Amino acid sequence: MPPTLRRYNLPGIPTGAKLNGRDLSDSWWLASLGPEYPGTWPFGDDADYRVFRNVMDYGATGTGTTDDTAAINAAIADGNRCGSGCTTSSVKGALVYFPPGTYLVSSPIISLYNTQLVGDGASWPVILAAPSFAGQGVITSDVYLPGASGAEWYTDTANFYRQVRNFVIDMTQCTTSGVWGLHWQVAQATSLQNLYFSMTDGSTSTQVGIYAENGSGGFMSDLIFTEGNTGITLTFVQTWRAVSMLWDWGWTWKGLNVLDATFGIWFDSTVVGGSLCILDSMFSTVEVPIYITTPSAGAHQKVIVNLNNFALDNCLVGVLNADGTVALSGGTVTIPAWTYGQVYNSDQPDGVWVAGEPVDPLHPVTRMLTDSTGAYFELSKPQYETVAASQWMSALSVAKGDGVSDDTAALGIMFAIAHVFQPYVYIPAGSYMVSSTVKIPIGVNVVGSCWAQIVATGSNFQDMNNPLAVVQVGNPNDVGSVQLQDLLITVQGNTAGAVLMEWNAQQASQASTAMWDVHFRVGGALGSNLQVANCPTLTGGVNPGCIAASAMLHITEFSALYMENVWAWTADHDLDSSSEAQVDVYTARGILIESLGPVWMVGTASEHAVMYQYNLVGAENVWMGMIQTESPYYPPVPIAPQPFTTTGQFPGDPSFASCQDTGCKAAWALSLTNSTNIQITGAGLYSWFSDYSQTCVDTQNCQDSLMTTHDCGDIYLMNLYTVGATNMLMPDSLTGMPGVSASSNTVENAHPFVAAIAQWEYENPSWYVAGIRTLFI
Repeated sequence: MPPTLRRYNLPGIPTGAKLNGRDLSDSWWLASLGPEYPGTWPFGDDADYRVFRNVMDYGATGTGTTDDTAAINAAIADGNRCGSGCTTSSVKGALVYFPPGTYLVSSPIISLYNTQLVGDGASWPVILAAPSFAGQGVITSDVYLPGASGAEWYTDTANFYRQVRNFVIDMTQCTTSGVWGLHWQVAQATSLQNLYFSMTDGSTSTQVGIYAENGSGGFMSDLIFTEGNTGITLTFVQTWRAVSMLWDWGWTWKGLNVLDATFGIWFDSTVVGGSLCILDSMFSTVEVPIYITTPSAGAHQKVIVNLNNFALDNCLVGVLNADGTVALSGGTVTIPAWTYGQVYNSDQPDGVWVAGEPVDPLHPVTRMLTDSTGAYFELSKPQYETVAASQWMSALSVAKGDGVSDDTAALGIMFAIAHVFQPYVYIPAGSYMVSSTVKIPIGVNVVGSCWAQIVATGSNFQDMNNPLAVVQVGNPNDVGSVQLQDLLITVQGNTAGAVLMEWNAQQASQASTAMWDVHFRVGGALGSNLQVANCPTLTGGVNPGCIAASAMLHITEFSALYMENVWAWTADHDLDSSSEAQVDVYTARGILIESLGPVWMVGTASEHAVMYQYNLVGAENVWMGMIQTESPYYPPVPIAPQPFTTTGQFPGDPSFASCQDTGCKAAWALSLTNSTNIQITGAGLYSWFSDYSQTCVDTQNCQDSLMTTHDCGDIYLMNLYTVGATNMLMPDSLTGMPGVSASSNTVENAHPFVAAIAQWEYENPSWYVAGIRTLFI
């Protein structure tokens, strides 16, 4: 069944004192709670620092006639924040609020590091580019230094902690050539949501909705583009090119809706190969939905493509090669599954090049994971625009968040009250220190400001042989609803026994247990006691004080979880070092999933844990929609599982006992054990170092293998791409399939020689045992 347009909460461009029938005085809840509880940054050495700021307090008018550029940038920069000359910082974040109105800008709004730009959630404000706008991005996440050969303020792959949501970006009056609505050169823990880009006529326009020349992309949802030369994601109306890809290792696109365009996705590269995975998308009256550089079988194929639930309506062709050949015909048709690239399955265990053919089955349509149309279910991060300010409870009404006081009891009491009386909890920015587990019950909705921090500290979290949850969401067998967003769960070392979050809550309705923009960080920040001064690299040994966590996220057997844009990061470098100095910090495990489902993992990443980044053990009905991993940088000094002296506290712990060499004794990026109906649509698994040397990257031997399976049922993997490992994937003997080597699937002609395959599929119907396992389809 063709996908339908997702419902967008688009208030439109405000024109008067009332916006969509709503008085300006009728404030969105954050407009009231933000200034009342502005939040602090305890480890930022500035007691007067305020996290929340309203642009109108700095002189912005929102009238659409007065130039508000200087006032907006003043609001963002206030407090000696991380701008020019500062590469990264773990402190002095800011939530910059824009009330309803139209904000005229004549030069870029410069979003500094660790900034959330948030428009009114009930009536989106308009950022209006002036006719003579000077600059490139109406909003920019990085600034090029004049005459510096491309040097910028921030490192693109370390440009973390950013958010832009709830805006109309209007460029229709701008006559400057080549203007971008948003210059988005970012990495992890970044998101765009609820943005409407209005550009000039697509046939002649040089305007671009979003320009992202490098970095790691981040997470994007609920974006609309009209007119213009190029947009980037989700819904496009009358653009010339909806998406133009300069280069790409892997992108997973879901819910694209391209209407009346010349090109849908234009991907033309002669050196950098990569992969596209397009799910649940509609191209209507588009001449060429997909344009790619012609792939070829064998080494250095340039582009691989997977299409799943791909609907065409009145399209000239479906997929067009650069040499003019048609890889997929057009017309009006919905294509269940189609692939272009190297495919591995039980019929072709050694792999076969599929030059643009239907593939059946690509994966089952699982009711637990899909909506009524058969598309993967998706749920936008709520803005709670209909919830009044009086219905919210502030954490600062009971807790301190000052980085010193023990807030364990206060937070526990607050969540217990919220469960019974007032289900909406606002946690202003701060560092809420906890000495034992904080329990968040079902029936509670939690919103943090600028990734409010819950920080584990003290002796209860120090024993690696007795792991303890920092935050526990629900009790085992609890069924109901719980929603979390914009939080950071972290530690103040040493905390070798800390499990940053244990998720027990089971949904009462589809995806009623969910979290968005919730991140996990171990080390590398002020106040963590796990910075370069504490945990330097290349010492030849392990500092016991830098053994900092047992696991970052544990999703238990009878739970269900919908998660978007979640980053589990054990620090590889110090965020507050001017040179971004590397650190040796140790977390045993990344993300452990035991759930029988459903679990949706949409745009998630797990990095630098000792044993594994993702481990699925006895799991069922899991969709992983674009995952990203990095192995630790220090092995083989020490080798896994060191410095953790015991294993087995958690199901599926790898022992590494059978390994014959140090390349084998390395963290798994993705391990699947006794699991079935695991559906993965995009996985970037990277190993960049061996003992902090990168000479192993181009020779693809930083470690032996990145992904493995053990005693599994049905596994469906699309768009796997890896760096630095000899084997992309090493299945167990049960599959009857050999390992998948990186060298035979390399898609690049240059460093870092990315390897990519289109599909790896294993089905094992005999795996199910009546009364023990149930297949939901």
